[in-house]
Amino acid sequence: MNPTYSVVIAAAKAEKGLSALKALSRLPLKERPQEVFICEGKNPSYQRNLGVQKCKSPLVYFLDDDSQVIPGNVSHLFSHFEDERTAVAGGPNLVPPDATPFERTVNAVLASWMGSFKVRSRYAAIGSVREATEKELILCNMMVRRSTFLKERGFRSDLYPNEENEFLNRLLHKGYRLVYDPRVAVYRSRRKSLGAFCVQAFRYGRGRAQQMKVYPCLSDVIHLAPAFFVFYILALFGACVIPGDSLWLQVLRSPWSWVPLGLFLILSVITGVSAASWHRRFMDVFKVPILILYRHTFYGFGLMAGFFTNLRKPSPDVKVFQAKWTKKSYTLKPLEKK
Repeated sequence: MNPTYSVVIAAAKAEKGLSALKALSRLPLKERPQEVFICEGKNPSYQRNLGVQKCKSPLVYFLDDDSQVIPGNVSHLFSHFEDERTAVAGGPNLVPPDATPFERTVNAVLASWMGSFKVRSRYAAIGSVREATEKELILCNMMVRRSTFLKERGFRSDLYPNEENEFLNRLLHKGYRLVYDPRVAVYRSRRKSLGAFCVQAFRYGRGRAQQMKVYPCLSDVIHLAPAFFVFYILALFGACVIPGDSLWLQVLRSPWSWVPLGLFLILSVITGVSAASWHRRFMDVFKVPILILYRHTFYGFGLMAGFFTNLRKPSPDVKVFQAKWTKKSYTLKPLEKK
């Protein structure tokens, strides 16, 4: 018999029209959660911690407010918790079938090696079921064992985004088992404009830097690459406009100094050609390389900003609502603060 589970959704505004709630209401009765809590506020880390405290089920499924659960997910997730060492299980978030062309191009970037390196498993169903790290799991589609979550003090309420990355690293270093299952996917929209895409990349970079400050890991070194890439680009173009004939300027003006940038651009174009061929969208040949360049550039600036900015101050102003299903729909019942 399958265990019961609860769902916790952090949202800026608790509304009946949330995509996550609509998707949950479409699940077969045997796959629906025992309880669903929508935590409204401006501090997602604290909101999720508070939601878990309200839960009674042994397993808690974290979803974003726009995560659309696919039938069959829950049974796959349950199977991984038969191993008592398993603390977390999850899978990728995929672009929804009704996504706009720009969203699909963004997804092609996020799911590519050039766009996301190993993190691309979060945006595409890659490989087979396996033990994972924080590089492959993502909070918008992640189930945790409630007792372990509470024992390990949950998410840092002063860290967002990347609160799950720091939490998963802590679990991994204490010997817990984390599982990535490519079959367990949710649909989730992508950024719908270039500006929003760049802001997201900057925010992710800043979050990664702040995560590294509070819980540094050797595996995080790879994430510094975009910051070095930004310094490299600035140095190259600076050498073209700065007067002088010093040794460093001579080195930077050498044709060999442009080889790494040329290689980056060639690999980005190859990624664009591959995406266009696979998805039958010719313009991706041009769009994908540009978005890859923007993603790493703004991520790099975000990293630099994150190392020099303080962690956010926790905001305890959170309202918790519980979704109650009726025969045809559901209602949101506010819970009183204790």
